[in-house]
Amino acid sequence: MSKLLKYLKPYWFKVSIIFVLVSLVAVGTLLLPDYMSDIIGEGISSEFQELNPNTGLFEVVESCDIEANPDTCIVNQQSDFKVIIKYGSYMLGVTLVSSLAFIALMYLSSDVGAQFGRDIRRDYYKKITSVSVYETDKFGTSTLITRASNDVMQVQNFMIMALRILLRIPIVFVGAMIFALEKSITLSIPIFIGVPALTLLIVGVFILVVPLFKLIQTKIDKLTLVTRESIKGVRVIRAFGQGETEVERFKTANDDLTDVSYKAGKIMSYLNPVINLLFNVVIVGVTFVAYRMVISGTLFDYRGLGDVSAIIQYATLILFSILMLTFTFIMFPRAQVSAKRIVEVLELESSVVDTGSEEYNDFNFKGEVEFKDVCFRFPDAEVNVLDNISFKASPGETVAIIGSTGSGKSTVVNLIPRFFDISCGELLIDGVAIKDIKLKKLRSLIGFVPQTASLFSGTIKSNIAYGALNPTDEDIIEAAEIAQAKEFIDSLEAGLEAEVEQGGVNFSGGQKQRISIARALVRKPKVYIFDDSFSALDFKTDANLRSALRERVKDATVFIVAQRIGTIMDADKIIVLHEGKMVGIGTHHELLKECSVYKEIALSQLDEEEIK
Repeated sequence: MSKLLKYLKPYWFKVSIIFVLVSLVAVGTLLLPDYMSDIIGEGISSEFQELNPNTGLFEVVESCDIEANPDTCIVNQQSDFKVIIKYGSYMLGVTLVSSLAFIALMYLSSDVGAQFGRDIRRDYYKKITSVSVYETDKFGTSTLITRASNDVMQVQNFMIMALRILLRIPIVFVGAMIFALEKSITLSIPIFIGVPALTLLIVGVFILVVPLFKLIQTKIDKLTLVTRESIKGVRVIRAFGQGETEVERFKTANDDLTDVSYKAGKIMSYLNPVINLLFNVVIVGVTFVAYRMVISGTLFDYRGLGDVSAIIQYATLILFSILMLTFTFIMFPRAQVSAKRIVEVLELESSVVDTGSEEYNDFNFKGEVEFKDVCFRFPDAEVNVLDNISFKASPGETVAIIGSTGSGKSTVVNLIPRFFDISCGELLIDGVAIKDIKLKKLRSLIGFVPQTASLFSGTIKSNIAYGALNPTDEDIIEAAEIAQAKEFIDSLEAGLEAEVEQGGVNFSGGQKQRISIARALVRKPKVYIFDDSFSALDFKTDANLRSALRERVKDATVFIVAQRIGTIMDADKIIVLHEGKMVGIGTHHELLKECSVYKEIALSQLDEEEIK
């Protein structure tokens, strides 16, 4: 939690004002019982008159026993209205100032808390969008979402409560103890008995409930994971008739969360009535001590009664302060767990560090890509995924990469935009090591189309325009035409302004791929990377697209990762991968003669006549 307190620094002035407001509210809370005691003690008094047997007249005396001598003792109740008005005015003024301070406190604490949470979410989002794919994959999408929403909210709520209560609690507790002891040490004895009893009760509950609150966060993560997978994979679930299985899976996760929450709530439900009982026992204790003092004659006037009234209120304030501190401490473990989960992401060190130099920002890159004995392994892995990858791709060339599943095809092209960093060897663009180029500049040279087409909520136009800075309508239309997307876009009533729903679920896989390809084309980069981006296209659309691409990208370097031989047969250079190693490089016809792995893949898809 302490590592997140730095987010309060920009708001130090508001926090300082909050501390002043909290102090005003606390002092006002302490003064009101004291003024009420003064009203009773000074504003109301008794005058004792006793019959003088010599004169036959009643004379004012210090005291007399009206119960023992009702005929010779008279007690007259008197009130000093000026004193009542005086202390009543004080109470009204203190209440007004405290109320205004409390209103301002609520407003400022909510304001600071909201901005505190906003700043954490801002940096959190910046972090997960800046670290490499490897780091985010380690956590998983569901837990990253939970940390950005639920966990930040837990920390934010705790911070608001802390600003409002934490400083107020010690002021009220210590102040009430001092005021109570000042009034009467004897009457304060029940308080000194009640405070340890309440503290022991709270510590016991604390020990029981804190582990449950920590477990709740884990259960929320699990529920989020199940929910996300079920929603995202709804088509697969329906296709395989697994609806009931998923409902049961969700029910299990939901019930687990409910059970833990119920256990925590059950323990907390016992706390409230027991504390109320303890409050009342302390008040009865103060009243009983007062009764004994009256009987013994040590408490005999309205000043004493005023002290009793004040001490009862101070006892309530003391016990209530402990209760509020308890609720704060109960929230703290949940906030602490959430804060730790947030900090884990905020402190992530990316395996891809932007070490590039500004000197290449204005360099006129042509797009020649060269791999020199490149190898790659994931940060925590012991075995290389790629070994000794060496080839050169020049502008105007189309380089295809093919191989069996898991051979490292996508990994090769993911190294070019530095989604991952090479483990050994050199990876160059126009003779410049890619690590020497600023990431922003490097990625501006590349038009990347991933295996899974990702569309964003908005319109078709906004999705295509996402690939470039302020492209013209002509650029967007041209890119859509080359990507073979214009025909289906024109068939839509809204055309380019047609809405794209979340994840592009209102479009087919092929349509989404074509929009993604258009997004890369509108960028007009030096290097194109198509990572199995034609897999959802029919053969005719695939052929037309590749034909249009050849004309449009003739001055760029093109990488195509594909599973289908038909997609890459016309490539200038084909790289064959097997278990992370290059086992062949050349044209289609050269590889048919020289590379058994390539020939095996080709024959598994086409017959002898088609592959020639």
